Amino acid sequence: MRSGDECGDPDYPGLRIRRTNAARVFFHRYRARDGALREIKLGEFGPMTLAEARKALGRLKLERERGVDPQLQKQQVRTEARRQREAEKLASYTVEKLVEDFVTEKLDAQKRGAEGARLLRRDLLPKLGDRAATALTRRELQDEVIRPMLKRAPRGGTYLLSRIRCAYAHAAEQGRIPDDFVFPTLGIKGAPQVRRKRAFTDAELATFMRWLPHSPYSRTVRDALTLVLFTGCRSGEVVAALWRDIDLERAVWTIRETKNGEPHAVMLPSQAVELLKARSALHDIFVFLSPMGEQHVGQKALGLAQYVARKKTKGEQRADPIEVAWTVHDLRRTAATGLAKLGCPRVVQDRILNHVDSSVSAIYDRHRYDAEARVWLQKWSDFLGALAVTNVVPVRAA
Repeated sequence: MRSGDECGDPDYPGLRIRRTNAARVFFHRYRARDGALREIKLGEFGPMTLAEARKALGRLKLERERGVDPQLQKQQVRTEARRQREAEKLASYTVEKLVEDFVTEKLDAQKRGAEGARLLRRDLLPKLGDRAATALTRRELQDEVIRPMLKRAPRGGTYLLSRIRCAYAHAAEQGRIPDDFVFPTLGIKGAPQVRRKRAFTDAELATFMRWLPHSPYSRTVRDALTLVLFTGCRSGEVVAALWRDIDLERAVWTIRETKNGEPHAVMLPSQAVELLKARSALHDIFVFLSPMGEQHVGQKALGLAQYVARKKTKGEQRADPIEVAWTVHDLRRTAATGLAKLGCPRVVQDRILNHVDSSVSAIYDRHRYDAEARVWLQKWSDFLGALAVTNVVPVRAA
Protein backbone atom coordinates (compact mmCIF):
# COMPACT_ATOMS: atom_id res chain seq x y z
CA MET A 1 0.00 0.00 0.00
CA ARG A 2 1.11 3.52 -0.76
CA SER A 3 0.32 6.59 1.30
CA GLY A 4 -3.37 7.45 0.92
CA ASP A 5 -4.37 3.95 -0.21
CA GLU A 6 -7.35 2.33 1.51
CA CYS A 7 -8.92 -1.12 1.20
CA GLY A 8 -11.54 -3.24 2.94
CA ASP A 9 -11.63 -6.79 4.30
CA PRO A 10 -13.96 -8.78 1.94
CA ASP A 11 -14.62 -11.37 4.66
CA TYR A 12 -15.46 -8.78 7.37
CA PRO A 13 -17.56 -5.95 5.92
CA GLY A 14 -16.85 -2.66 7.66
CA LEU A 15 -13.25 -3.46 8.50
CA ARG A 16 -10.85 -1.30 6.52
CA ILE A 17 -7.19 -0.34 6.54
CA ARG A 18 -5.65 2.97 5.44
CA ARG A 19 -2.02 3.79 4.73
CA THR A 20 -0.72 7.12 5.99
CA ASN A 21 2.78 8.55 5.92
CA ALA A 22 3.41 7.31 9.44
CA ALA A 23 1.52 4.00 9.70
CA ARG A 24 -1.18 1.67 8.46
CA VAL A 25 -4.37 2.00 10.51
CA PHE A 26 -7.28 -0.39 10.99
CA PHE A 27 -10.67 1.31 11.31
CA HIS A 28 -14.35 0.46 11.28
CA ARG A 29 -16.63 2.40 8.93
CA TYR A 30 -20.36 2.09 9.52
CA ARG A 31 -23.70 3.74 8.90
CA ALA A 32 -25.21 5.15 12.09
CA ARG A 33 -28.92 5.04 12.93
CA ASP A 34 -29.31 8.67 11.94
CA GLY A 35 -27.93 7.85 8.48
CA ALA A 36 -24.54 9.47 9.04
CA LEU A 37 -21.44 7.63 7.84
CA ARG A 38 -18.95 7.34 10.73
CA GLU A 39 -15.66 5.60 11.37
CA ILE A 40 -13.66 4.70 14.46
CA LYS A 41 -10.02 3.73 14.77
CA LEU A 42 -9.27 0.17 15.94
CA GLY A 43 -5.46 0.26 16.02
CA GLU A 44 -2.27 0.32 13.96
CA PHE A 45 -1.09 -2.64 11.89
CA GLY A 46 1.97 -4.12 13.52
CA PRO A 47 1.04 -3.75 17.18
CA MET A 48 -2.42 -5.02 16.09
CA THR A 49 -2.72 -8.06 13.83
CA LEU A 50 -5.46 -8.66 11.29
CA ALA A 51 -6.99 -11.31 13.58
CA GLU A 52 -7.07 -8.83 16.49
CA ALA A 53 -8.64 -6.19 14.26
CA ARG A 54 -11.40 -8.66 13.26
CA LYS A 55 -12.08 -9.44 16.94
CA ALA A 56 -12.27 -5.72 17.74
CA LEU A 57 -14.68 -5.30 14.84
CA GLY A 58 -16.88 -8.06 16.27
CA ARG A 59 -17.05 -6.33 19.66
CA LEU A 60 -18.02 -3.03 18.08
CA LYS A 61 -20.75 -4.64 16.00
CA LEU A 62 -22.10 -6.31 19.13
CA GLU A 63 -22.25 -2.93 20.84
CA ARG A 64 -24.06 -1.44 17.85
CA GLU A 65 -26.65 -4.21 18.02
CA ARG A 66 -27.22 -3.16 21.65
CA GLY A 67 -27.91 0.37 20.50
CA VAL A 68 -24.49 1.86 21.35
CA ASP A 69 -22.83 4.10 18.79
CA PRO A 70 -19.07 3.51 19.38
CA GLN A 71 -17.95 6.83 17.87
CA LEU A 72 -20.47 8.86 19.88
CA GLN A 73 -19.52 6.92 22.98
CA LYS A 74 -15.87 7.75 22.37
CA GLN A 75 -16.72 11.43 21.95
CA GLN A 76 -18.77 11.38 25.15
CA VAL A 77 -15.84 9.91 27.04
CA ARG A 78 -13.55 12.62 25.70
CA THR A 79 -16.10 15.32 26.51
CA GLU A 80 -16.53 14.03 30.05
CA ALA A 81 -12.76 13.88 30.56
CA ARG A 82 -12.42 17.45 29.30
CA ARG A 83 -15.27 18.57 31.54
CA GLN A 84 -13.60 16.89 34.48
CA ARG A 85 -10.29 18.63 33.77
CA GLU A 86 -12.04 22.01 33.50
CA ALA A 87 -13.89 21.36 36.78
CA GLU A 88 -10.62 20.54 38.53
CA LYS A 89 -9.02 23.66 37.05
CA LEU A 90 -11.91 25.86 38.23
CA ALA A 91 -11.83 24.28 41.68
CA SER A 92 -8.17 25.23 42.02
CA TYR A 93 -8.79 28.84 40.86
CA THR A 94 -9.57 30.45 44.19
CA VAL A 95 -10.89 33.88 45.08
CA GLU A 96 -7.40 34.76 46.30
CA LYS A 97 -5.87 33.87 42.92
CA LEU A 98 -8.60 35.82 41.12
CA VAL A 99 -7.94 38.90 43.27
CA GLU A 100 -4.16 38.72 42.90
CA ASP A 101 -4.46 38.40 39.11
CA PHE A 102 -6.72 41.47 39.07
CA VAL A 103 -4.38 43.47 41.30
CA THR A 104 -1.27 42.56 39.32
CA GLU A 105 -2.75 43.00 35.85
CA LYS A 106 -5.10 45.94 36.46
CA LEU A 107 -4.95 47.79 39.77
CA ASP A 108 -1.16 48.10 39.91
CA ALA A 109 -1.32 50.11 36.68
CA GLN A 110 -4.01 52.47 37.97
CA LYS A 111 -3.17 55.71 39.73
CA ARG A 112 -5.53 54.98 42.63
CA GLY A 113 -5.51 51.21 42.41
CA ALA A 114 -3.66 50.75 45.71
CA GLU A 115 -6.79 51.53 47.73
CA GLY A 116 -8.82 48.90 45.90
CA ALA A 117 -6.06 46.33 46.38
CA ARG A 118 -5.89 47.16 50.09
CA LEU A 119 -9.64 46.68 50.60
CA LEU A 120 -9.71 43.41 48.67
CA ARG A 121 -6.82 41.96 50.65
CA ARG A 122 -8.06 43.26 54.00
CA ASP A 123 -11.80 42.60 53.87
CA LEU A 124 -12.36 39.85 51.27
CA LEU A 125 -9.43 37.45 51.24
CA PRO A 126 -9.23 36.65 54.99
CA LYS A 127 -12.87 35.48 54.91
CA LEU A 128 -13.38 33.96 51.45
CA GLY A 129 -9.95 33.86 49.82
CA ASP A 130 -9.66 30.05 49.93
CA ARG A 131 -13.02 29.46 48.22
CA ALA A 132 -13.14 28.48 44.56
CA ALA A 133 -13.96 31.62 42.61
CA THR A 134 -16.83 29.94 40.76
CA ALA A 135 -18.19 28.34 43.94
CA LEU A 136 -18.64 31.61 45.81
CA THR A 137 -22.34 32.43 46.20
CA ARG A 138 -24.08 35.75 46.43
CA ARG A 139 -25.40 34.93 49.91
CA GLU A 140 -21.91 34.18 51.24
CA LEU A 141 -20.40 37.32 49.75
CA GLN A 142 -23.23 39.51 50.97
CA ASP A 143 -23.54 38.09 54.50
CA GLU A 144 -19.86 37.62 55.30
CA VAL A 145 -18.24 40.61 53.57
CA ILE A 146 -20.43 43.27 51.98
CA ARG A 147 -23.21 43.72 54.53
CA PRO A 148 -20.88 44.06 57.58
CA MET A 149 -18.69 46.47 55.59
CA LEU A 150 -21.66 48.60 54.56
CA LYS A 151 -22.76 48.91 58.19
CA ARG A 152 -19.27 49.93 59.29
CA ALA A 153 -18.30 52.13 56.34
CA PRO A 154 -21.00 52.59 53.65
CA ARG A 155 -18.76 54.25 51.07
CA GLY A 156 -15.94 51.79 51.66
CA GLY A 157 -18.33 48.86 51.33
CA THR A 158 -19.72 50.21 48.07
CA TYR A 159 -16.21 50.69 46.70
CA LEU A 160 -15.19 47.19 47.78
CA LEU A 161 -18.24 45.74 46.01
CA SER A 162 -17.29 47.52 42.79
CA ARG A 163 -13.70 46.18 43.00
CA ILE A 164 -14.96 42.61 43.49
CA ARG A 165 -17.28 43.02 40.52
CA CYS A 166 -14.40 44.31 38.38
CA ALA A 167 -12.14 41.45 39.52
CA TYR A 168 -14.68 38.86 38.33
CA ALA A 169 -15.22 40.73 35.06
CA HIS A 170 -11.44 40.74 34.46
CA ALA A 171 -11.23 36.99 35.14
CA ALA A 172 -14.03 36.37 32.63
CA GLU A 173 -12.32 38.55 30.01
CA GLN A 174 -9.12 36.52 30.44
CA GLY A 175 -11.00 33.22 30.10
CA ARG A 176 -10.21 32.09 33.64
CA ILE A 177 -13.87 31.55 34.51
CA PRO A 178 -16.69 30.46 32.16
CA ASP A 179 -18.38 33.12 30.03
CA ASP A 180 -21.80 32.05 31.30
CA PHE A 181 -20.82 32.18 34.97
CA VAL A 182 -23.11 34.43 37.02
CA PHE A 183 -21.00 36.74 39.18
CA PRO A 184 -21.74 36.50 42.93
CA THR A 185 -21.98 40.31 43.00
CA LEU A 186 -25.12 40.23 40.84
CA GLY A 187 -28.05 41.69 42.77
CA ILE A 188 -25.98 43.05 45.67
CA LYS A 189 -26.55 46.77 46.12
CA GLY A 190 -24.12 49.23 47.62
CA ALA A 191 -24.98 52.16 49.83
CA PRO A 192 -27.18 54.85 48.28
CA GLN A 193 -25.06 57.50 46.61
CA VAL A 194 -25.70 60.82 48.33
CA ARG A 195 -24.45 63.86 46.48
CA ARG A 196 -22.92 66.18 49.04
CA LYS A 197 -23.92 69.85 48.95
CA ARG A 198 -22.03 71.12 51.99
CA ALA A 199 -20.26 74.46 51.64
CA PHE A 200 -19.14 76.78 54.43
CA THR A 201 -21.18 79.87 55.17
CA ASP A 202 -19.32 83.19 55.37
CA ALA A 203 -19.45 83.00 59.17
CA GLU A 204 -18.11 79.43 59.21
CA LEU A 205 -15.41 80.35 56.73
CA ALA A 206 -14.34 83.32 58.83
CA THR A 207 -14.15 81.11 61.93
CA PHE A 208 -12.21 78.46 60.03
CA MET A 209 -9.70 80.93 58.53
CA ARG A 210 -8.95 82.44 61.95
CA TRP A 211 -8.65 79.02 63.61
CA LEU A 212 -6.62 77.19 60.93
CA PRO A 213 -3.20 78.87 61.56
CA HIS A 214 -3.44 77.93 65.27
CA SER A 215 -5.13 74.54 64.79
CA PRO A 216 -3.65 71.26 66.09
CA TYR A 217 -3.02 70.24 62.47
CA SER A 218 0.56 69.71 61.36
CA ARG A 219 2.12 72.34 59.13
CA THR A 220 1.73 70.05 56.14
CA VAL A 221 -2.00 69.59 56.73
CA ARG A 222 -2.55 73.31 57.41
CA ASP A 223 -0.74 74.34 54.24
CA ALA A 224 -2.49 71.70 52.11
CA LEU A 225 -5.97 72.71 53.32
CA THR A 226 -5.12 76.38 52.80
CA LEU A 227 -3.93 75.69 49.25
CA VAL A 228 -7.17 73.81 48.51
CA LEU A 229 -9.10 76.92 49.56
CA PHE A 230 -6.87 79.36 47.66
CA THR A 231 -6.95 77.44 44.37
CA GLY A 232 -10.12 75.33 44.48
CA CYS A 233 -8.05 72.26 43.49
CA ARG A 234 -8.81 68.75 44.66
CA SER A 235 -7.00 67.73 47.83
CA GLY A 236 -5.47 64.73 46.04
CA GLU A 237 -3.96 67.05 43.43
CA VAL A 238 -2.62 69.38 46.13
CA VAL A 239 -0.81 66.72 48.19
CA ALA A 240 0.70 65.21 45.03
CA ALA A 241 2.16 68.53 43.83
CA LEU A 242 5.75 68.44 42.52
CA TRP A 243 8.17 71.36 42.42
CA ARG A 244 9.02 70.61 38.78
CA ASP A 245 5.44 71.55 37.86
CA ILE A 246 5.41 74.87 39.75
CA ASP A 247 6.74 78.10 38.29
CA LEU A 248 6.77 80.58 41.17
CA GLU A 249 8.03 83.44 38.99
CA ARG A 250 5.09 83.12 36.61
CA ALA A 251 2.78 82.00 39.46
CA VAL A 252 1.58 78.96 37.50
CA TRP A 253 1.18 75.41 38.73
CA THR A 254 0.66 72.75 36.05
CA ILE A 255 -1.21 69.64 37.19
CA ARG A 256 -0.32 66.90 34.71
CA GLU A 257 -2.55 64.10 36.03
CA THR A 258 -6.15 65.18 36.56
CA LYS A 259 -9.53 63.54 36.98
CA ASN A 260 -10.62 64.34 33.42
CA GLY A 261 -7.22 63.48 31.93
CA GLU A 262 -6.57 67.02 30.71
CA PRO A 263 -3.53 68.95 32.09
CA HIS A 264 -4.64 71.88 34.22
CA ALA A 265 -2.76 75.16 34.64
CA VAL A 266 -3.56 76.73 38.01
CA MET A 267 -3.12 80.51 38.15
CA LEU A 268 -1.65 80.94 41.63
CA PRO A 269 -2.77 83.96 43.68
CA SER A 270 -0.10 85.85 45.57
CA GLN A 271 -1.07 84.22 48.88
CA ALA A 272 -0.54 80.74 47.40
CA VAL A 273 2.83 81.81 45.98
CA GLU A 274 3.97 83.00 49.42
CA LEU A 275 2.82 79.73 50.99
CA LEU A 276 4.75 77.71 48.41
CA LYS A 277 7.89 79.82 48.76
CA ALA A 278 7.85 79.12 52.49
CA ARG A 279 7.82 75.38 51.71
CA SER A 280 10.40 75.41 48.92
CA ALA A 281 13.31 74.65 51.26
CA LEU A 282 11.66 71.57 52.80
CA HIS A 283 12.25 69.19 49.88
CA ASP A 284 13.55 69.30 46.31
CA ILE A 285 10.90 67.10 44.71
CA PHE A 286 7.69 66.96 46.73
CA VAL A 287 5.84 70.05 47.93
CA PHE A 288 4.21 67.98 50.68
CA LEU A 289 6.73 65.32 51.66
CA SER A 290 5.42 62.30 53.55
CA PRO A 291 7.05 61.51 56.91
CA MET A 292 7.20 57.90 55.67
CA GLY A 293 9.96 58.64 53.17
CA GLU A 294 10.54 59.70 49.58
CA GLN A 295 6.92 60.14 48.53
CA HIS A 296 4.23 62.77 48.86
CA VAL A 297 1.89 62.75 51.83
CA GLY A 298 -1.23 60.65 51.32
CA GLN A 299 -4.60 62.25 50.67
CA LYS A 300 -6.02 60.23 53.56
CA ALA A 301 -3.71 62.06 55.95
CA LEU A 302 -5.81 65.20 55.50
CA GLY A 303 -9.04 63.38 56.21
CA LEU A 304 -7.55 61.62 59.21
CA ALA A 305 -6.26 64.87 60.70
CA GLN A 306 -9.68 66.47 60.15
CA TYR A 307 -11.39 63.49 61.79
CA VAL A 308 -9.13 63.66 64.84
CA ALA A 309 -9.70 67.39 65.21
CA ARG A 310 -13.47 66.88 65.13
CA LYS A 311 -13.47 63.92 67.50
CA LYS A 312 -14.77 64.62 71.00
CA THR A 313 -12.66 63.21 73.80
CA LYS A 314 -13.98 62.47 77.25
CA GLY A 315 -14.16 65.66 79.27
CA GLU A 316 -12.88 67.85 76.42
CA GLN A 317 -14.44 69.73 73.53
CA ARG A 318 -13.39 68.97 69.99
CA ALA A 319 -10.63 71.17 68.60
CA ASP A 320 -12.50 71.96 65.37
CA PRO A 321 -14.77 75.01 65.96
CA ILE A 322 -17.12 74.31 63.02
CA GLU A 323 -20.39 72.95 64.42
CA VAL A 324 -21.79 71.25 61.31
CA ALA A 325 -19.83 68.24 60.09
CA TRP A 326 -17.67 68.80 57.03
CA THR A 327 -15.16 66.98 54.85
CA VAL A 328 -11.96 68.06 53.14
CA HIS A 329 -13.65 68.04 49.72
CA ASP A 330 -16.20 70.56 51.06
CA LEU A 331 -13.41 73.15 50.96
CA ARG A 332 -13.25 72.85 47.16
CA ARG A 333 -17.03 73.27 47.01
CA THR A 334 -16.73 76.25 49.35
CA ALA A 335 -14.19 77.86 47.03
CA ALA A 336 -16.47 77.37 44.02
CA THR A 337 -19.45 78.75 45.94
CA GLY A 338 -17.43 81.72 47.18
CA LEU A 339 -16.29 82.58 43.66
CA ALA A 340 -19.91 82.55 42.53
CA LYS A 341 -20.91 84.85 45.40
CA LEU A 342 -18.18 87.28 44.41
CA GLY A 343 -19.62 87.41 40.89
CA CYS A 344 -17.22 85.12 39.04
CA PRO A 345 -18.77 84.04 35.69
CA ARG A 346 -19.63 80.36 35.42
CA VAL A 347 -17.28 79.81 32.47
CA VAL A 348 -14.37 81.11 34.58
CA GLN A 349 -15.47 78.95 37.52
CA ASP A 350 -15.33 75.88 35.26
CA ARG A 351 -11.87 76.93 34.08
CA ILE A 352 -10.66 77.29 37.70
CA LEU A 353 -12.17 73.95 38.77
CA ASN A 354 -11.00 72.20 35.56
CA HIS A 355 -14.52 71.07 34.72
CA VAL A 356 -15.08 69.91 31.14
CA ASP A 357 -17.69 71.95 29.31
CA SER A 358 -19.29 69.76 26.63
CA SER A 359 -21.73 72.39 25.38
CA VAL A 360 -21.80 73.61 21.78
CA SER A 361 -20.46 77.00 22.89
CA ALA A 362 -17.37 75.35 24.40
CA ILE A 363 -16.64 73.62 21.10
CA TYR A 364 -16.32 76.97 19.34
CA ASP A 365 -14.96 79.04 22.23
CA ARG A 366 -11.27 78.07 22.39
CA HIS A 367 -10.23 80.90 24.73
CA ARG A 368 -8.34 79.52 27.77
CA TYR A 369 -9.53 82.14 30.30
CA ASP A 370 -6.15 82.11 32.06
CA ALA A 371 -6.11 85.84 32.79
CA GLU A 372 -9.70 85.78 34.04
CA ALA A 373 -8.93 82.79 36.29
CA ARG A 374 -5.95 84.64 37.77
CA VAL A 375 -8.04 87.74 38.50
CA TRP A 376 -10.85 85.86 40.22
CA LEU A 377 -8.59 83.55 42.23
CA GLN A 378 -6.78 86.63 43.51
CA LYS A 379 -10.09 88.25 44.47
CA TRP A 380 -11.12 85.06 46.25
CA SER A 381 -7.81 84.77 48.13
CA ASP A 382 -8.02 88.42 49.16
CA PHE A 383 -11.50 87.74 50.48
CA LEU A 384 -10.20 84.78 52.51
CA GLY A 385 -7.40 86.91 53.87
CA ALA A 386 -9.88 89.57 54.97
CA LEU A 387 -11.98 86.92 56.73
CA ALA A 388 -8.97 85.85 58.75
CA VAL A 389 -8.50 89.27 60.36
CA THR A 390 -12.09 90.51 60.81
CA ASN A 391 -15.20 88.94 62.23
CA VAL A 392 -17.51 89.48 59.28
CA VAL A 393 -16.71 90.60 55.76
CA PRO A 394 -19.79 90.96 53.58
CA VAL A 395 -19.38 89.61 50.08
CA ARG A 396 -20.47 92.95 48.63
CA ALA A 397 -17.64 94.70 50.46
CA ALA A 398 -15.15 92.15 49.20
